Order: sequence, then structure tokens, then C-alpha cells
Amino acid sequence: MTKRFLLLALLALAAFGLAQLAVHARSGGDTPGEALRQYNEMQDRVRANNARPAPVRRTKVRASPFSMPKPIAPVLAPTVPPSLFVHVIGDSLADQLAKGLTDVLDDRPDIAIADDAKADTGLVRTDFYDWNKAVADLLAANAQIDAVVVLVGSNDRQTIRDGDTRLDPQSEEWETAYAKRIDALLAPLKARGIKIFWVGLPPMRSDDLSAGMVRLNSLYRKQVAEAGGIYVDIWDGFVNGDGSYAASGTGLDGQPARLRRPDGVHFSDEGARIAAHFLEGDLRRVLGDAPPAPVIATAPVAEPTTDAPGETPAPEKPEYGPVLPLDAYETTPGGALLGGAATKSTGSADPSVTKVLQQGGSLPAREGRADDFRWPN
Repeated sequence: MTKRFLLLALLALAAFGLAQLAVHARSGGDTPGEALRQYNEMQDRVRANNARPAPVRRTKVRASPFSMPKPIAPVLAPTVPPSLFVHVIGDSLADQLAKGLTDVLDDRPDIAIADDAKADTGLVRTDFYDWNKAVADLLAANAQIDAVVVLVGSNDRQTIRDGDTRLDPQSEEWETAYAKRIDALLAPLKARGIKIFWVGLPPMRSDDLSAGMVRLNSLYRKQVAEAGGIYVDIWDGFVNGDGSYAASGTGLDGQPARLRRPDGVHFSDEGARIAAHFLEGDLRRVLGDAPPAPVIATAPVAEPTTDAPGETPAPEKPEYGPVLPLDAYETTPGGALLGGAATKSTGSADPSVTKVLQQGGSLPAREGRADDFRWPN
């Protein structure tokens, strides 16, 4: 109301001034144009007096300190340098297995997984890629190799050519020649004392191809056992309850997951971890436990004390009281149950019966019992 009243008063004053200017102009004073100019100046002063600064809006809202997350100081765990070196060789399935091993062994920084696999390779087409030469080069280039993991064979259902001789895939002569190639691959590893892990082939979506993988796995199992290596069978991780090929199954986290890629041959990422999980147990057992992490030395921190010089320190509260058996019965010094017949010393019933059952009182807490809340003297 006050502002509105003030505005009306100023407007009335302005009208009165305009009338006075007109009278003054008619009486021979200023010209009408001069009077109008003075009136406009007066109106400007009225507007300036009534103008108010626009409210300032806050564009930045101040967050409550209680809603802001507290900064967490990073805890730098001491690193363990690799001391065990595992090399994975084979075809594209071995390449996926190496990635799965890296995932399942993420708690063992002391184990280094080296992926030496090469896609589209096998033990048949030595003209395309000679794994015997590759293993010799691998041994020559690495001073320390603790274990070698082999997964190969998905490309080996091909004719073996030995000079002018051609052996049909998985014929009896073909399997004899293929077994010799397995032995030739394992021989330099065995001679150097390297731990050998041969991972069997998984089932394939094609029934004919799966049958071929079964026959190859039987060769791998036999030859690896004779060489003193460890054969790892992963077949059951990729089949249904009826033993047929399964594209999906249960992941390591217990949730449904796709285990194979659409081509029906390769692993999915979760399938690679499943295959690595079958190998993980034997690998950990043979390589042993991880070495202890290095201890970071820190200066001892003096515990604060409230005892004045010369005073006896206050007794510390024990971490636990006397051990009481859970199935023990509460008895009187004479051995009778509380509330039982009259004792020999008093000739009357235990007064605690009257106190608790008739008067509604409570028994004193026994030292060390759960209802003993007294601070020790």
C-alpha cells in the first residue's frame, strides 16, 4: 500500500507541475516546447525514483556438505612382480583361452600369461605354419618358461601330405602320423623340464566336426600322458544335459550366459573364462601358491595415554571374559539346581526362587555372561 500511495502522490505532483508549466507558458514564461521538455525530465525523474534493481538469481546452488561424497584416499597395494611365466600356444581357440586365463588369474599378479597363439594354424599344414620351429624359437628367446598351455586341432581335419604320400583325415595311417607330430611338439618342452598342459577341444555345433574333435582328443590324452604332461578335458563345460553341443549355459557368476560364438566353433568371452576355469585348478596346483606381498615398513605410532606421570595406569578391559559352556546348568554351591529342594546349609529353598518367580526381580549378572554389562574394576 505504501508504494502504491507514493506512486499516486508522485503522479499527482507531476500533473500539478505540468499544469503550472502550462500556466507559466500562457503568462509569457517559457515556450510550449520548453514546458514539454521540462515535463519529460520530470517524468524521467519519477520513473528513476520508482525503479528497483532486478533481483539477483543464484545460478550456482551450494551443495550441502552432508550430501557430498567424502573423498576416499587411494590405498596403494604393494605390487608383486611376475615370477612365473606361462605361454599359451595353438590356434584361435588358444588365443581366446589366453584371454580367459588372464581374467581368472587376476588375483595372481605373480603369474604372467603370454599369448603366443596364431590363428588358422595346426599340426597338419606345416607348410603354412610350423609349430615345431615356432616352439624352438620360443625356447631360444625366453630364458624362463615355467609352463606351456597347448590348445590346437580345430583346423586339423585335413589331408596330411608327407612327400608324395597323402593320408586321408583321421584314417588309421593319418592318426599314426598325427600322433608323431604331437610327440615332436612336446619333446623339446619335456627336455627342458617345462610343465605341459594340453587343453582338449570343445564340442562343435556340427555333429560331424564334433565327432572329429572326439577322436583328436583321444590322441591328445594318450600322447600327453606318455610325455608326462597334464591333459585338461573341457568337453563337459560346453554340452547340455544330454551331452549335445550347447551354445549357452551357466557363466562363472552362476548367471545364464552365451558360451560360444555364432560360428559354432569359437568361444564367447564368458566361454573363454569357462575353458580357463577348467585349467585354472591344475595350473594353480602345479605352480604353487603366490609369494607373500612385500611389507611396507611404517613408523610405529605411539598410543595416546591419559595417565599422569607417576599414576598407576587404568586397567584395560579384557577382550573376553571366562569361557562358559553353553550346555552347563546353573547350580548352587552345594550342587543342587537353583529353585530345587531345600539346601543342607540353610534348610530352606533358595531365596532366588522367591525373588524371581514371586517378586518379579532379576538375578545378578554373572561375570562373563552376555548380560554382564559391568566395567571391570
